[in-house]
Amino acid sequence: MYTLAPVPRETKHPFFSAFAYEGGWEIVDELADEWRALCSEACNDQPFYRPEWIRAHLRAFSPRAKVLLLAVRRDGQLCVLLPLVKEKATVGGVPVRMLNAPVNGHGGRFDAVLRSSEDADSAIRTAWQLLKNLDVWDFLRLRNALEGSAISKLAALAAADGFQTVQLPERPSPYVPVPSDLETAGRLPPNAKLRSQLRQSRRRLSEQGLLTFHRVETADREALQRFYQLEASGWKHKQGSAILCNKETRCFYDEIAEAAARSGYFSLYVLEFKGRLIAAHYSFTHRRCCYSPKVAYDEEFGRFAPGHLIIQEILRDCSIRGIKELDITGPNDDWKMKWTSEVRPVYHHLIFRGRLGSLAHTLRYRIRPALKNVLSRADKVRNPR
Repeated sequence: MYTLAPVPRETKHPFFSAFAYEGGWEIVDELADEWRALCSEACNDQPFYRPEWIRAHLRAFSPRAKVLLLAVRRDGQLCVLLPLVKEKATVGGVPVRMLNAPVNGHGGRFDAVLRSSEDADSAIRTAWQLLKNLDVWDFLRLRNALEGSAISKLAALAAADGFQTVQLPERPSPYVPVPSDLETAGRLPPNAKLRSQLRQSRRRLSEQGLLTFHRVETADREALQRFYQLEASGWKHKQGSAILCNKETRCFYDEIAEAAARSGYFSLYVLEFKGRLIAAHYSFTHRRCCYSPKVAYDEEFGRFAPGHLIIQEILRDCSIRGIKELDITGPNDDWKMKWTSEVRPVYHHLIFRGRLGSLAHTLRYRIRPALKNVLSRADKVRNPR
């Protein structure tokens, strides 16, 4: 069971009203149609912010979570949607009530959905007015938000209102601008050494058999299983981080593939050599951008760089289809930066509220660093190098 609990308007703005809806993961379904309509007119629509993504995340990783959806409307039309999860946490040794972003390492990107309009800033301000007056939290943790996101604007409003805030930088996220013509796309990657290696790899593979590339746009169970098995064939399985290592993770990726395929933006890119899968990207093609949150390659073919060969093919496919950007997502790993110098800064935003929040902030982000600094200096005095 879940309840829809509108909260009285907490803003002086004459055009907006704000509501908080509380329940289990099922509450996402209640607002899903409106949510998707908002995404279609949003200034920051990405697959990771859509209701199907949040629903799958909650069902897989937090099935018993207490979910809070903050909604701002103008004339009844949804303008802002911010999903949060109510949890208990300890910060700086202080037990606090936390509102947490429903995000983890799978996809690893989060934001409130914000309608693109002239009064978008006022809509975010209304959301903050509601949030700061909800007496259900001491600590707000909004992780993995891109620079310039709706979340960053909300955090700036909190700081302006005198709330204690912390902005923690994460490793930036790289992306590759896709050339509009195939000739230019064929000159990628910009790394000349890698480009030469890939030419040699194609020649050596062609001498031994047929190298094929294609795109699967349905949540085909057999194709997904092949991808999962490829991803689990190497170091990810040994680390325990492969999709097949965890039932919940497998359910999450299955559900997302099915939902994205129904909405027409799922893309499973496949590179095969003599019928054997040697590289694949679990991707979404949405709003003229291709996102690849999960990639895999056959380590037995490592000398041929199949993980880079498939990116060449994906960029060509994107160029033909008029897609403007390949967003590799995740941090700026060395192999990604061989394809681009473009990155987007990513931040974690922390906001503290009330006496408990203030105490947690003081202990964790003031006293602890100061004490650590004192101990470090004392250690240098005792053990000079």
